[in-house]
Amino acid sequence: MAEITFKSAGVKTREIDLSQPRRTGPVGVPAGIIGTALEGPAYVPLTFANYSDFITTFGASDGEKFGPIAVSQWLSNAQAVTYMRVLGAGNGKQRNTSTGKVTNAGFTVGNKIVQENGLIGNNAYAKSGPGDVGGKTYFLGCFMSESNGSTIFSDAGIQASLTTSAAGAIITYTGQPSDAQQITLISSEGVSKTYEADSGGASTGAIINTDKVAFVIGASADATYTNLIAAINHANGHNAGSADSVFVLTNGTATGNTANGTVTITQVVPGLVGNTAITETCDNMSITGISPTTTNLFTGGFDNNHAVPILRGVLLAPSGVILHLSGGTTQNSNAPTKGNVATNSTQGHTTGSVNLATQGFVMLMNGYNNLDTSKLTHITASFDMTSPDYFANVLNTNPHKIEEEGHLLYSHYDIYPDLAVVTGSGVISIGGYSESSNSTAEDIGLLLTSSISTRNEGSSLVPNYEDFEDRFSHAKTPFIISQAFGSAPKDLFRVHLLSPGENTANKFKFSIENIRKANTSNKEYGTFDLVVRSFSDTDEEQRVLESFRGISLNPGSDRYVGRAIGDQNIYYNFDVGSNSQKIIVDGNHPVRSRFIRVEISDDVENGNVDISALPIGFRGPNHLVTSGSLLNASTDVLWNTSNIVQALKEPPIPYRESVAQGTGITKKSDQRLFWGVQTTRKTSATQPNLIGLPDNSFKSFTKHFPSHRIDVINFSAGNNSGIADVNGTVLDSDRFNNNKFTLENILVRTGSDTLADPEYWLSASYTRKGNITANETNKTRAFSVDDLGKVGNIKFAKFTFMAQGGFDGVNIFDEEKSKLTNVAAKREMDDPLSLGINDNTVSAYRKAVDIMASKTDVDIQILAIPGLRHSSVTDYAVQKVEDRFDAMYIMDIEERDQVNTVITSSIQKPHVSNTVTSFKNRALNSSFAAAYFPDVTVTDPNTNTLIQVPPSVAVLGAYSLNDKVAHPWFAPAGFARGALNSVEVAAVRLNRTNLDDLYEADINPITAFPGTGVTIWGQKTLQSANSALDRINVRRLLINVRRKVKNVANTLLFEPNREETLEKFTALVNPILQRVQEQSGIDRYKAVIDTSTTTQADVENNTIRGKIFLQPTRSVEFVALDFVVTNAGSNI
Repeated sequence: MAEITFKSAGVKTREIDLSQPRRTGPVGVPAGIIGTALEGPAYVPLTFANYSDFITTFGASDGEKFGPIAVSQWLSNAQAVTYMRVLGAGNGKQRNTSTGKVTNAGFTVGNKIVQENGLIGNNAYAKSGPGDVGGKTYFLGCFMSESNGSTIFSDAGIQASLTTSAAGAIITYTGQPSDAQQITLISSEGVSKTYEADSGGASTGAIINTDKVAFVIGASADATYTNLIAAINHANGHNAGSADSVFVLTNGTATGNTANGTVTITQVVPGLVGNTAITETCDNMSITGISPTTTNLFTGGFDNNHAVPILRGVLLAPSGVILHLSGGTTQNSNAPTKGNVATNSTQGHTTGSVNLATQGFVMLMNGYNNLDTSKLTHITASFDMTSPDYFANVLNTNPHKIEEEGHLLYSHYDIYPDLAVVTGSGVISIGGYSESSNSTAEDIGLLLTSSISTRNEGSSLVPNYEDFEDRFSHAKTPFIISQAFGSAPKDLFRVHLLSPGENTANKFKFSIENIRKANTSNKEYGTFDLVVRSFSDTDEEQRVLESFRGISLNPGSDRYVGRAIGDQNIYYNFDVGSNSQKIIVDGNHPVRSRFIRVEISDDVENGNVDISALPIGFRGPNHLVTSGSLLNASTDVLWNTSNIVQALKEPPIPYRESVAQGTGITKKSDQRLFWGVQTTRKTSATQPNLIGLPDNSFKSFTKHFPSHRIDVINFSAGNNSGIADVNGTVLDSDRFNNNKFTLENILVRTGSDTLADPEYWLSASYTRKGNITANETNKTRAFSVDDLGKVGNIKFAKFTFMAQGGFDGVNIFDEEKSKLTNVAAKREMDDPLSLGINDNTVSAYRKAVDIMASKTDVDIQILAIPGLRHSSVTDYAVQKVEDRFDAMYIMDIEERDQVNTVITSSIQKPHVSNTVTSFKNRALNSSFAAAYFPDVTVTDPNTNTLIQVPPSVAVLGAYSLNDKVAHPWFAPAGFARGALNSVEVAAVRLNRTNLDDLYEADINPITAFPGTGVTIWGQKTLQSANSALDRINVRRLLINVRRKVKNVANTLLFEPNREETLEKFTALVNPILQRVQEQSGIDRYKAVIDTSTTTQADVENNTIRGKIFLQPTRSVEFVALDFVVTNAGSNI
């Protein structure tokens, strides 16, 4: 803070805000807890002093996740806890360097998933058989056209991407016509002429039989059809003596073959008007449209105001189900019959009819075999947002029910009727398909899949739409860009969310405001504010979560964006060899934000961006790669061009079109509104700011779509400005739908000083296409950063942008796997089709244990993994705490029911004897672990509801209570220190026999006695031999002493290895042991650190050796503790 200076007598004051909350530093050695969380970094251990700070980073409990409740229990009496969140990381190893996939991470659409028996198998809700198939990713769309006054598609360049074309037809002949047989053509002008084959002596082009134009039957079929061309070109024909004036005619006779060939007839006038009739009565002849295969009419005529195919939703189908639409010219559109394998009897097609009055369509689920009679194999839905049958309201959106419902709507895109309507205008040929005789239905619904017929395959031209096999990831924004320097802007920075995982991008949006020009003459950078907002707020009623005011692009400033917000990225690096994996810290400046960090472009970081650069826009966000020749579509629909469906595109991201409210004389500018992404509903073409309610479908633009592949083109493309198109597919996210945003695309009105006039922002408008031409007469031009020189413009020159992505890295179709539960771990180990310790759940927890076991990165005294009971995780945790030698593991054990089945659901009840027998059979032997039984019920600190939790959750509270009222070497058991005051009830009422059986198996009982609360009634470790180390207090005593001795030993590193140093070491150790003795931890002790323990060979090797003998209180056993001090640190 700058010092106050005085130039004359007086008093000056300033405010210093000391009211902001400050975090209390952790005190003591923390407990380490591994679990899931609502948010927060993954695989990065973080330490907290209180539950409030924990919630700030990882979120509160939600009534399901045990980890946060365990944290609450421990911190009720302690001041330090280390928590590690787990997410899906596949097998925990480096991603495949050939494909980019992470083994066993995420999911593959259509793969078989776990059934009710706990094993991976055939879809129970689909008929399996020799012809059954895996499900695919489907693209639900329809043809749409802009409503009157709307420019939603033309501004995005969608309509311009399909050019006007002329209609045509192909005559194919395989021989001669008979005399008097006819061909009738109707031109685009509506002129009808009939051409008649003649062998009676008339000349080609002559009028015969009143109004027919003759073409002479020649010596060969080729000669005859050459005469037909001449007749059409004749003065009496359509071309009226001027070839190619109405019809362009091409003879395609095969070389050397006079018996067969083709004549192509194309209307000269382009557009739908050219799609008129051509009919014939000739032998040895057929007529087809140019595109697609259609009989007896001209096709291919395409207007520039035609309807365009627009993506409305992405659906995922389970194994054994093929999704189609009802309708089409040749396909059977009846509802599929239950009990049929999808591929053996497939109803419907990739295109279907849409009722233009209701926008209704019918989706068919081939192979779907849900025996519930209320579940049909077809679903009636509508593209009309105002209908109760709107497809987003009707289709299933719960991924856990994908098999039960036969489909999943993964994302959807709302388009209000005032902006665009569902129509086949300019698309469906005249005389084309309509449902029966009902002209209100057209074949304009689309349900498309990849053009590669094999599921879960991609290529350099076609994405693999089924592959979501990636580990967890963070959402991020596009790069924020500067004004144009020359012809292009500079990338400045982008925002990354600190919390990885799904549903993070739809919690936040970001705004840049208060943009102020640089003072280049004084070499002062411009400044701006970056505001973190709630995604669901509105510009009129903002909910600001965090703000960074007066920041700049000056790397040398305290308010440098990278310094003010922070650019450090702390993460566990999976993408190296297993022996090299570790926690990495990238970046130069620690993160100061609760929610975000920034990634600075190299040009900004290195000072290579002009001092005048300001953040005034953002690169085009990621988009779905669907257009080009990527999708498989019907070939039997009467469309006017063959490839129109392959232009299917995601709708343009809604951007603010103006900052005006009202119409006519009530129209006025609203300085509360931000340019950029508009997350509120656009319901009116003429008043885009009319409704201030959130647009629920906008979240689909933020969803995760795969971009991890390195061997095939990706499903989602972004951060790729300047990349070339591939096979007709626009990959460049800036050009795609003109999605690049910049304030320089705003048309503003200027004042007399040639700067934008602050009084006329009500007439300002965003021009998505850019390329605004200045108009001196109207005093309009594109916005410029120079306009920021006028203060009144600053309040309007601001914009909002969004983050995209964020993935949990789990199988969303399996509820247990998606939540990384113990049930999922058990299934992964039991099922031969799963991958055991390399599968997603088991590997996630084992990797977290590995990180917690690293003494270099983590210091803990207790380890707990609440709710994880399977031996694949718990045995591994025991091994790792033994390797650490300075922490105890509180274990939740696997429970068995009365029929000796492992408990995996709430309807099963624990059976003590079966549980004990199963646990004893594991033959665990470790003094570094302790097990407890049974589960208990506590109050969730967030929801304030009762929830049954595994015993480790409550036991952590007992341990911290023990350490608060006594010391670690006291037993955390009994009515004083083992009382579980937060527990309402234990899940099992234990009798005396149960208590004896449990204790004999080294399981510490949790029980209640008459007149008392729930209590821990035992303090055994899992050591099998009878010794002092089979008691928890003794093991914790040794851990505590070891840690304290190690700390003093480290102070002697690099001291001369002499007798004086040994004596100094002894002098430091004895007070520690004496203090423990005084606090009732040990009855007797002896420290021997002299030449009898440190030999001359040790001295020559720079090593000190010593022995400490302890007799724990009330124990007759003596325990010897050896230690070694080397230059690398003490190792006891």
